[in-house]
Amino acid sequence: MTEIQARDAEKGAWGYTEPTEDSSSDSSGSGSLSVANVHADADGNDHENLDDEYIVFENTGGSSLDMGGWTISDSADHTYTVPSGFTLGAGESVTVYTGSGSDSDTELYWGSGGAVWNNSGDTIIVENEDGETVIEYEY
Repeated sequence: MTEIQARDAEKGAWGYTEPTEDSSSDSSGSGSLSVANVHADADGNDHENLDDEYIVFENTGGSSLDMGGWTISDSADHTYTVPSGFTLGAGESVTVYTGSGSDSDTELYWGSGGAVWNNSGDTIIVENEDGETVIEYEY
């Protein structure tokens, strides 16, 4: 294909368009939520130190994420549902602890009676309210 044919057919570099930034609120996740840190191996006995087992999520996008009703689960189907009304602002992070505590804008507590995340590796699955997978992260 010649350069002129490629340009006319909008192939290769000729088909490239600059991405546009969307300033609207993104509730689907569409790639702006990421796993920033996994601390699966709590100090001492994992089942006795549940607040030292946690996952940190970061909103890397330019708009807030309404995460109320989203689920976080592992490969064994332990599932946590994010409280209704929870919003993660652009550039902000939230730590989800396995144990119990008081939820805030930066900390959420699963309330599990035992360890969730396997020390040797697991899969973190985040789904939005519609059941669409936003993150599937193996560690």
